[in-house]
Amino acid sequence: MSKPREQRNQKHNKKVQSFLSDGLNDYIAARVLFLSQLPQQGAILSSTAIEKYFKAILAFRGNESHGHLKKAHWNAVRNFDKELFSKLDYGFIELNRKAYLLRYTDDLPQNFNLVIASREFLAELDHTVLALQQRFSISQDGEPCRTKFQALLSARDSRIFSENHVLARTPKEDFIYQSPQYVYEVRNDGSRGLVEVNYMTTSKAIVAGFLRPGFTPKDNEHKSYELSHLPLSSSRG
Repeated sequence: MSKPREQRNQKHNKKVQSFLSDGLNDYIAARVLFLSQLPQQGAILSSTAIEKYFKAILAFRGNESHGHLKKAHWNAVRNFDKELFSKLDYGFIELNRKAYLLRYTDDLPQNFNLVIASREFLAELDHTVLALQQRFSISQDGEPCRTKFQALLSARDSRIFSENHVLARTPKEDFIYQSPQYVYEVRNDGSRGLVEVNYMTTSKAIVAGFLRPGFTPKDNEHKSYELSHLPLSSSRG
């Protein structure tokens, strides 16, 4: 495994630290929301957290790219650290980019559709952020600085440690399916308008991958739909 990248350039140091701190705050907030069964709000903050970590990478290199999570940020990670890049899931990053649009559901484009399976999403978020966070170390006047992230780890802060398969060293697949998970599906349907569905499930998704379809029309008249997972009895809302 490659050593963490160390930021020694004082000109860029402050900007990198700011992005890392802001990204960490959004990550913690996203985790709290997911654990409170608020996946829509959690995914929005997950998106901004990953965006800020990617911008920290750009700042480390003396670059910047304004705007929200986009391909330029993804490419920056690939150019920064190929080993890190190989550990990240593009489908998950793209799901986060789409999730940012959930801030205003009345403005979603027609046929907009996504699925958030909470434990699956949280597991990948933890994997992604910890992989990104651990690539950085900060020094001041040649001395390493203890980061906020390291302080929270030392304190075993429950907001980070609770249901975190990476820190618990639990295989991702085992973590996802060891308990029922809360699923949120949204589709801006041409016939029905905006439809949001929430339910609990213990099943695997019918279609693999983070960009799977949800609340999918089963006929041309849009009279019946298929969910991405099999709901538990009486859990659909």
